[in-house]
Amino acid sequence: MKKDKINVLFICTGNTCRSPMAEQMFADYIKKNKMSAVVSVSSAGIYADNGRPMTPESAGVLAELGLTVYPHKSRLLTVDLIQNANVIVCMTEGHRNALVHTFTYEAAMSDGEQRITGTVKELVGEEVNDPYGQGVDAYRKTAGLLTKMLEPLRQYILKMMDKETV
Repeated sequence: MKKDKINVLFICTGNTCRSPMAEQMFADYIKKNKMSAVVSVSSAGIYADNGRPMTPESAGVLAELGLTVYPHKSRLLTVDLIQNANVIVCMTEGHRNALVHTFTYEAAMSDGEQRITGTVKELVGEEVNDPYGQGVDAYRKTAGLLTKMLEPLRQYILKMMDKETV
């Protein structure tokens, strides 16, 4: 069944650092590339506590990059979030392994829809390690890796749109 938009879901552990940074960076990139009408972006955490804000370091690094930082509340990965996603991008291979072995993922996949579940490493050759508690330079490194991911992910989505797999 064709959806109106390609929905990209970024996954990390707690949804307070990496995945919200990826969400906001990719949403900004999509907007700048005039693709907001056909791509939506969200994030969640495999082990998230609902309602926690993005870390101050994450927000600060996004601001350093010139992005408007939008309020963020962490959320636990749910069946609905997975079922609404066409592309799921995990920050590490460990996240993908944990994800595909959850009951939530199994339940979501029972709808028979195809979803692409990949990692940042598949896009840029390097995993996005957790910067939490490691100081602002670790967050800058995270942002650098996520920046490298933006165009390859956009190109992947353009190919999906050409094939009309959504």
